[in-house]
Amino acid sequence: LRLDLLQVKQYNCHLQSKEFFFFNDTATTEIYTEQIVGSVRCVQETDSDQQIMNKIYSDVFCYKTQKLQIAATLAGLDYQMVYLTMEDFKKPEFLAKNPNGKIPVLETPQGVLLESNAILRYIARTAPNTGLYGVNSYENSCVDQWLDWVSNELDPVLFSIVIPILGYTKPDTYLDARNNYYRIFTILENHLRQHTYMVGHQLTIADISVAVILVFAFRLCFGEKDRQRFPSIVRHTLTVASQQSFQKFCGRLIICKKEFSPFSELPIEHNDKQKEAKNPKQYQQQQPKKESKKEENS
Repeated sequence: LRLDLLQVKQYNCHLQSKEFFFFNDTATTEIYTEQIVGSVRCVQETDSDQQIMNKIYSDVFCYKTQKLQIAATLAGLDYQMVYLTMEDFKKPEFLAKNPNGKIPVLETPQGVLLESNAILRYIARTAPNTGLYGVNSYENSCVDQWLDWVSNELDPVLFSIVIPILGYTKPDTYLDARNNYYRIFTILENHLRQHTYMVGHQLTIADISVAVILVFAFRLCFGEKDRQRFPSIVRHTLTVASQQSFQKFCGRLIICKKEFSPFSELPIEHNDKQKEAKNPKQYQQQQPKKESKKEENS
């Protein structure tokens, strides 16, 4: 097995850095370290002179890479993970592969592939008998449809909620994003009420793409009220997350009891009550005394 323990140790420290404050507990660090080790172990050494031709370039936190790893495992595609840092994205050798300086990137014997959905389709096409890309041309198009929907609808809405919760951006548009969040989740719920899987009668890369992004929702903003409101989404996510290949790279599904908020002490209500919530700016202006007392006590 090709296993760079030094690289794992370096990322182990990186996970606990202040930059990624929400991964600073030992248990979570061990989970992500195990994922790094597991992904590198996907490559079997056969001959010492033989090189693995498929290489996935990424950092350890990229959820878009996780869906590629899951699909590659199900397709039986051998690959080597090459983990990069933010500084590596700017280096000439990486920019030669992707001038955009973004991840993930797949290096194949035929050349380099960019964009996660294009790579995902390529992986699925390498193993047509698995049905990962559907079983006929119509299902192929349905898979494409949902991959585009996730990229254009689900991803932007969900991350407009998740990123403020994690503290990376100001929560000025958070409440508006919650309204859009319910609209998008209703579309997904209505589809899954009539279908066990996103397309056809078996797992496809469309299911993987949806479930990987919903991991963030279940962990941070998909609380008990939402789970009662969208039971089909819960059923589908639990089905996909139970797959061994999914757990290998995403870990066990963590479900929050109550959704987190980017506003201290500001409750999150459902769509029909959000208008009564205070404006984020007004709320922040009303809290300086309490915050200062907390700072003094700390």
